[in-house]
Amino acid sequence: MNLEQLGKRDARLAGLLQQSQQWRRLDAAVKRILPANLHPHFQTACIEEGRLVLLAANGMAASRLKMILPALVPQLQELNAGIRDVVVKVVPKPPAQPKVNSLHLSGAALESFDAAAAKLEDKHPELAAALAELVRKHSR
Repeated sequence: MNLEQLGKRDARLAGLLQQSQQWRRLDAAVKRILPANLHPHFQTACIEEGRLVLLAANGMAASRLKMILPALVPQLQELNAGIRDVVVKVVPKPPAQPKVNSLHLSGAALESFDAAAAKLEDKHPELAAALAELVRKHSR
């Protein structure tokens, strides 16, 4: 789906897309100013009442940002004249959910894969081993 095409048909969507692009550009510009090792640990949220709000993923990143940002305010003001100050808020990222394999193979499918593995063993041993492993994993 092409969002630009949809944006041409809906003025509100076009405004949201334009605003989203502006925030992405501001976030990229802020990241060019700050040390590269901090980039994955924060994102630019908004400019609220003259304060640039940065969201840090953890307390360590927030502490580091709070330590170095006062010296960088003049550079940040060059990005947007409305910035008078910078605020860092900690918003922890939720832990990644463990992946759960929900694939369930029938007995007939497992028998077919097992037979195919036996037939392929001489000509394609790697494929046969992969099929045998699949059968082993799902036979439990």
